[in-house]
Amino acid sequence: MTPAANRRGILALSLGMALYTVNDTCVKLVASNLPLGQVLFLRGVFSVLFLLIALTAMRQQGSLKLGFQKPVLWRSVFDALGTVAFIGALLHMNFADLAAVALTSPLILTALAAITLKTPIGWRRWCAVAVGLTGTLFIVKPSAQTFDVWALAGLAAAFFSAGRDLVTRSIHTAIPTLAVSVYGAVTIMLTGAALGVGEDWSMPTATQWLGIVVAALFLGMGTYFAVLAFRGVDIPTVAPFRYTLLFWTGLSGYFVFGDVLDRWSFVGAGLIALSGLYTLHRERVRHREISGQALPPA
Repeated sequence: MTPAANRRGILALSLGMALYTVNDTCVKLVASNLPLGQVLFLRGVFSVLFLLIALTAMRQQGSLKLGFQKPVLWRSVFDALGTVAFIGALLHMNFADLAAVALTSPLILTALAAITLKTPIGWRRWCAVAVGLTGTLFIVKPSAQTFDVWALAGLAAAFFSAGRDLVTRSIHTAIPTLAVSVYGAVTIMLTGAALGVGEDWSMPTATQWLGIVVAALFLGMGTYFAVLAFRGVDIPTVAPFRYTLLFWTGLSGYFVFGDVLDRWSFVGAGLIALSGLYTLHRERVRHREISGQALPPA
């Protein structure tokens, strides 16, 4: 883990977050005029196509058979459920609000790891988790006048994403990332088809087709760079740059959709970002402690 590798990871993760934002922007634009299931299905078709092309180019087609395992399948299910919840919320929420809620996923993952894997979590990180989840209340606004039910869908997406990441840890390293991604894309595509049973689909316009294809392409590239970011790097050093997503979604929300964060949403987003960054800091402290340095417990 060299400084050069960490710089590469930081750049890759920041770029990945920007690419994800382009995908989400296209989906929000297209799905405002087309049924959700149809958009998920069509984007899934192109995502699977792009991934299979990449898999073939890297001569990893045979790895698809390795991926037919319970951890991969469960990861795909969590990915599909999280995608449906996220895009459902995306159609009804300010972009930056939703991004902030979705970024509680690392905090939720910390809590799930402590509960299911018995990972030791100190009181400082538990406090950071509590502060981050409290931040979501400023966005959800749980009062009769300002309650945003779609923020709960965004929070559900964060829970499903944390579950997906937790399951991912148990996937054997011999299974290539592209193969795992194919299973996830196929599951999301089939989920879109299932949602479409109760929808009234229509032929997309040329502009909508372009938006769907661009969304699929940028989703695939974003996934690639997000995975590349954590290969051979110091994860606690690189991971905080996940929060550049707030910057990119803020730009897109303002310039594309005219979104403006209200005061309390801004406070909530700040609490979520700060608690997440502090959690990552404590993980870095714990990593150093395990390496033999005399530092306070995490």
